[in-house]
Amino acid sequence: MSSALSRLQRLKAAAIPTDHARRVMSLSTLINTFGNGLFMTVEVIYFTLIVGLSPAKVALALSIAGGVALSVSVPAGHISDRFGPRNIASLAMVLEGLLMFALLSVHTYIPFLIVNIGMAVLGNISQTMRMATIAKLGEGEERVAIRAYQRAVTNFGISLGTVFAGIALAINTPLAYQLLLAGDALTFILAGYVFLKMPYFEPTVERGEPITFQALRDMRFVGATALNAINSLHFVLQSVAIPLWVVRETNAPRWWVSVIMMMNTIAVMLLQVAASKGSATLYGGAKSYRLASYFISLACLLYAYAHGVSAVLASIMLVLGMASHIVGELIGSAGSWSIGFGLADENHQGQYQGVWGLSWGLSGTLGPALVTALVIGMGISGWWILAAVFAVNGTVMHKLVTKSWTVTPELKSA
Repeated sequence: MSSALSRLQRLKAAAIPTDHARRVMSLSTLINTFGNGLFMTVEVIYFTLIVGLSPAKVALALSIAGGVALSVSVPAGHISDRFGPRNIASLAMVLEGLLMFALLSVHTYIPFLIVNIGMAVLGNISQTMRMATIAKLGEGEERVAIRAYQRAVTNFGISLGTVFAGIALAINTPLAYQLLLAGDALTFILAGYVFLKMPYFEPTVERGEPITFQALRDMRFVGATALNAINSLHFVLQSVAIPLWVVRETNAPRWWVSVIMMMNTIAVMLLQVAASKGSATLYGGAKSYRLASYFISLACLLYAYAHGVSAVLASIMLVLGMASHIVGELIGSAGSWSIGFGLADENHQGQYQGVWGLSWGLSGTLGPALVTALVIGMGISGWWILAAVFAVNGTVMHKLVTKSWTVTPELKSA
């Protein structure tokens, strides 16, 4: 009996952070990402089928909003350094919730575009503030562990939101969609309120200090950000290229897309924290990043040769590809966080995290067209190109971070 209670206590400790600040951040993240899961599942459907906007216009508006949002990452990071991240993150989430309420009254294209730009900008600001907050909650291994836990919570929240969104999709009436969007608006506001319970961190930049955008002048960091943008294309593979490849170019059943995507979701929720342990130091992060790129490269080749074979063999190749992809994603994400935090100047972490966030934003904005052209346009040859790009990218990142193939003891402990 006592051993069973002990196991339950260990499971509880692993699932729920004991530190107050980490619990608050996790709760805010869960609420926020639950709302994101609701919204991302039905937004395009609601505004095309119910409101009547064309799919092309909706896609264009979302692309423009994403592009505009990228421009605020670095200024937002500087603001975090100068004023502290907590209050700004909270305000951004509350305002995003109010804009979500405004979206309910939108029936034409221009208001739809404007509101989406506002929401994307505010979402980018709040995400930058969250990353800056993580940088202040710990150092080295702690930061990577916190970020890993937040990612697991994010996947759980989005998955939960997606399930609840299915209710609105099943009912399929304007009122059902509107109630769901209103619920999403409330989650933003509630998440912002919860985030106010975070401790206040003193600014690390004096208010009278001139704006220098130091992170953009740090060529080593900018180079690492560019390489991370290339590596982040593997997320776009999951959301865009792989579903298209399975449906159009393999004999696997269409529903197999859901199977392999669910593999990824469950793995991140259960294994991301454990997978981050090898990236405690900057050197460890660089090694993890390089190894991850090789696993993702292998995944590309396994996906490629799901083409032109039987349904059973195609399904097996896709599962093996996703398994390799998952390993690469888990250890690569941890390596990326270690590099992003470890190369940054401690007094300008907000600004540096704003720059680092550009890597995901750029890949998300430019990646869909690029990977579709390679995978669907070129077929197996496109997969080989991607495999080579990922492998070389990871090797170059390792060299950039460590500066040399011969690593000093000082770097190993950095």
